[in-house]
Amino acid sequence: MEESEMDFYDVMICPECGSGDNCYEYSTDEIEFDVDGIRLDAADVLDFDFMKALRRVANEVKPEFWLMGEVIHGDYIRWANADTLHSVTNYHLHKALFSGYNDHNFFEIAHTVKRLNDMCGGVFKLYSFVDNHDVERIMSKLSTPKGFAPVHILLYTLPGIPSLYYGSEFGIEGRKAHGADADAPLRPEMDYDSWTAAMEDNTYVKFISVLGAMRHQVKALSYGDYREQNLTTRQYTFSRSYEGTTVVVMVNNDDNGCTMNGGAPDGTYKGVLSGRVINVCGGGFSAEIGGNSGEIWVPEHILDGTYVPSAPEVVKEVIKEEKAEEITKKETVIEATVEQKSIIEEIEEVAKKQEEVIAEADKEKEDEPSKE
Repeated sequence: MEESEMDFYDVMICPECGSGDNCYEYSTDEIEFDVDGIRLDAADVLDFDFMKALRRVANEVKPEFWLMGEVIHGDYIRWANADTLHSVTNYHLHKALFSGYNDHNFFEIAHTVKRLNDMCGGVFKLYSFVDNHDVERIMSKLSTPKGFAPVHILLYTLPGIPSLYYGSEFGIEGRKAHGADADAPLRPEMDYDSWTAAMEDNTYVKFISVLGAMRHQVKALSYGDYREQNLTTRQYTFSRSYEGTTVVVMVNNDDNGCTMNGGAPDGTYKGVLSGRVINVCGGGFSAEIGGNSGEIWVPEHILDGTYVPSAPEVVKEVIKEEKAEEITKKETVIEATVEQKSIIEEIEEVAKKQEEVIAEADKEKEDEPSKE
């Protein structure tokens, strides 16, 4: 190793002691303040020995301490494993979630999940998200606001650790700009007091709260295995099973409702989002799923009812809100189209007058006596 490389290595390992093996005192400052974890920016360029040393320190001082790294591309298992970090950002799934919905292509999402499942050996501990401080807000990336419900159902039920970027639970938008402050629109200042009422009134917040409470209670969604059951471009059914409990998730990205099929052990199941109850006999069942919606079928005996009663109304509110926003966007497009049309008509009128002037000039020229 050259001297310049050694200097860089030392700085990365520990500014205090210059060693990865003796950075205990430097690293435990976070533990002293009872911090629960650290996010390592650009972890894909960090030295692996440094991350392993940090993991050893974390395990010794606070076993539940969580290390998460920002990794965009590559084989995630290189960073997220028993010796290095607990988790890394799942950019693969992030891209698949919004483009799979926009393109009506659930195959993209299912293929991504299978590839990640194979990559990580069936143990999913990746940090899932639909937006963050570096990418555009999900409501700006979706082709229609109607995608909010199906995309977030998938975020909270597919393997991984779901996360929310502040403000997106309210359904706010944000697109990248240009120049030095290109990311500023993605990171707006939000006054807490002005958003307090939204905690009770905002339909998107209510929907996210239902999904969060459901995931917290249903352990199969956090620790269960993943099995794809039925898949088309617009419908997606899969199950998560853990310690004898199976949960079946159905998602529909079509504008129209449809009948979807699933499989589960015999018993009584309740749809968390609709409140419907079904009895499974013979290991299979069918259910009607609304357009741009979904359902999470959970064994009725494990639900305590703390969130289920309000869920159906919340889902109706979200769908109603999404339709209203889509209408607003369509009206905006229509207004722009009308304005564009009026400009085109003006241009055509000017062109027509020019043609008339030219035609009149040609006629006058024809009427003039020829000069011989």
